[in-house]
Amino acid sequence: MANTKNRKPYVICHMMGSLDGRIKQNIWNLKGHPNYFEETAEKIKTDGWLVGRVTMQEFSSKRNHVKKGSKVRIPKEDFVAPYKAKTFCIAIDPSGKCQWDTNMVTTEHVIEVLTEKVSSAYLEHLRSKNVSYIFGGKKELDLALVLEKLNKLFNIKKLRIDGGGHVNGSFLKAGLIDEFSLVLAPVADGTIGSPTVFEAEEGYGKRKATWFRLKSVKRVYTNFLWLRYVKK
Repeated sequence: MANTKNRKPYVICHMMGSLDGRIKQNIWNLKGHPNYFEETAEKIKTDGWLVGRVTMQEFSSKRNHVKKGSKVRIPKEDFVAPYKAKTFCIAIDPSGKCQWDTNMVTTEHVIEVLTEKVSSAYLEHLRSKNVSYIFGGKKELDLALVLEKLNKLFNIKKLRIDGGGHVNGSFLKAGLIDEFSLVLAPVADGTIGSPTVFEAEEGYGKRKATWFRLKSVKRVYTNFLWLRYVKK
């Protein structure tokens, strides 16, 4: 493969948020809200999209496939399953919670991002469904390493992150977001403590805020704005 060592995909974080930076809640009373996000997302051409475990469980199996009492021992090594898909959906799932009936979400091949805390029984399940997986660390994820593996093993050169706030915040804190795409909804949420577009950490610590410069702005859906920024 032509990719060189330590290369990562170009990372675009795509979200829909309120005027005060919140992620959609029921109080918005927003009809057809998936379209506002998905139609703009489809216009961002990438090799794959990535979400956290909670979001991915909307797409994964509702059945329990992991065999209790399994004595199989599987090495904690990356596994690239056979696939024909040209694009990928990636689950940030450190403890191995998502289970699968198939290795596809619509037209994308599934890749699980795990830590070495996962059980061999869970890995056995993923292998039985031909779900690919990579390890990003022993107990915690090294997101830079994760991106390098996605590039090296799957030739992912451009990746879209679709949240939620904690996943976005983790990539932001690690300095790994190259571009931010925001569908700005004409609504003020005002709920104290509700999820925001980026949730990196409590307090300020030693982290500096991340600056972006405006790439484009477009009026969409009458009163929405689609804003795109690139990292300074």
